Amino acid sequence: MPRPPGTRALQAFRQTMLGGSVTRAAAALGRTQPAVSRLLKELEEDVGFALFERVRGRLVATPEGRLFFDEVQRSFRGLERLGDVAAEIRQGRRGTLRIAAMPAAAASFLPGVLRHFADATPDVTLDLTVQSSIEVVRLVQLQEVDLGIIEGSVPAPGLAVLRRHALPCALIAPRGHRLPRRAATLGDLDGRDFVALSAGPSSVGAQLSGLLLREGIEPRVKVQTQLAATVSALVLQGLGVGVVDAQTALLHRALGGAVRPLDAPVAMQLRIVGVAGMPPSTALRDLLVLCDDALGTHKLS
Repeated sequence: MPRPPGTRALQAFRQTMLGGSVTRAAAALGRTQPAVSRLLKELEEDVGFALFERVRGRLVATPEGRLFFDEVQRSFRGLERLGDVAAEIRQGRRGTLRIAAMPAAAASFLPGVLRHFADATPDVTLDLTVQSSIEVVRLVQLQEVDLGIIEGSVPAPGLAVLRRHALPCALIAPRGHRLPRRAATLGDLDGRDFVALSAGPSSVGAQLSGLLLREGIEPRVKVQTQLAATVSALVLQGLGVGVVDAQTALLHRALGGAVRPLDAPVAMQLRIVGVAGMPPSTALRDLLVLCDDALGTHKLS
């Protein structure tokens, strides 16, 4: 049974074909000409056919040698590609990036961020889980995800805060609703039909509820719900006005709703968290930059 060709012999053959002579092959490989000639002879014995013939003193590949060279080239390109793949893995540009996000992030800025990331890094698979902020924290702690996006400050062991963003809030209204040309104030809510964010799970809901109580402002709460995206959907149905974070407000405007910036000390405190003591990969750093870009755009006026 013929033995498989050795790597050194294949390298000698490839360099001889590329350089056109044993002399150039020896120089490229840092070996002597007799050593390269010996490797070529061994390779011919292994494959069972002549790779070269002498024509007027020059070494010329046989038809079988040319066919074999095509396969050798494909194999070496595959080996070179393995080096590129290893570099991509080292840089975090291959594999799966696991993200857990609270619903408000998953419904607003995150889809656009992930689209840009997927376009720039097609070899990385994205795995997105949508959960409450408390559950997102748990998933990061257990290292079941690489990155978490939460609302508010959730002190927890094993967590590193990678980014902090304070998103301003806006007043949203149904399609075609007449809103003041100026920025809205809390006083604009007094006596109006209102779709409220629940105070419990939402920091925005809690902040707004406290401010309204302190100022003695009483909107007519028609519906109370936990998610900013649901507030937007209910407002679009004409159930009243609402107050949501800037990113949800931008989506509300894109759907045809009316939006005004809110002149009040209410903001969504967004945190992007990872595992403490685990430096983010290149891919993760790229994703964080895209999040920064997306969250830095709040053109509500």
